[in-house]
Amino acid sequence: MSEQEFIRQLQEALSRIPERERQEIVDDYCEYFRDGLAAGRSEADIAAGLGDPRQLARELMARHHIERWESRKSFGNLFAVVGAIAGLGFLNFMLAIPFLCYLWLLTMAALASTGILIGGIVVFGTLTCNALFGWPALHEERDVRAFWSTFESGAPAANIHIRGHHGEKVDVVRDASSGRASIDIQSSDGALSLERKASDAIGQLHIQDEEGRVDIDALDWGISRKGGWIAGVVMMLLGGGGLFLCYLLARLTWRGLLSYGRYQLGLLDKARRMDD
Repeated sequence: MSEQEFIRQLQEALSRIPERERQEIVDDYCEYFRDGLAAGRSEADIAAGLGDPRQLARELMARHHIERWESRKSFGNLFAVVGAIAGLGFLNFMLAIPFLCYLWLLTMAALASTGILIGGIVVFGTLTCNALFGWPALHEERDVRAFWSTFESGAPAANIHIRGHHGEKVDVVRDASSGRASIDIQSSDGALSLERKASDAIGQLHIQDEEGRVDIDALDWGISRKGGWIAGVVMMLLGGGGLFLCYLLARLTWRGLLSYGRYQLGLLDKARRMDD
């Protein structure tokens, strides 16, 4: 292969790097050819010693992307390094596929952790500002917890009994002696019972029809302001811990990838020197 053909193929293979850097590389190899010719070697001999210009271009591009990553760390440069190393050989290409999947999962984990952290900050900050300054205003619905509190504070006369013409029954009962409060609804299609004892922090729900019965013994009555604070703190800890773990994994990944890339380039340089 002549010098002109070698340089032409090298320039075409380096078309994806900036013009200035590409020209510097071409000038270096033109000078290499001049030194070889001055030493009495032929153009074909010099080109054979350098190897395939396209493979040489892939090695030079890998070095270029590694140097660019070291000067400016970004996801774009990282993926460029992975692609350049994958181009060094078939085995590297096969290894790049699961590695790219790993990078995608790591990115998704970092985004999820960021979302959880921001959510925890918003919840905790909103409740704290409301408690200290009354802003923003929080409008709490009259949920089941509020209903039970109102119902249990009533007198025994607050009991309600409703009967229908076809055997339907609705009983709203508060037992003053035991503190038990319940709502029982029965019809020909089935029965529903909602109850809570005075000592229970949670309630019980029972649903029954002709096909079977469902019992739920851990029916919560909503979340308190204190529970909201705890949830906010837990979210911040989970999100912050997840981000920190992703950061550590990313640093280990970057270092391992660069070490592997330099190792592969070193093997190629060693093989080229042995051919010379």
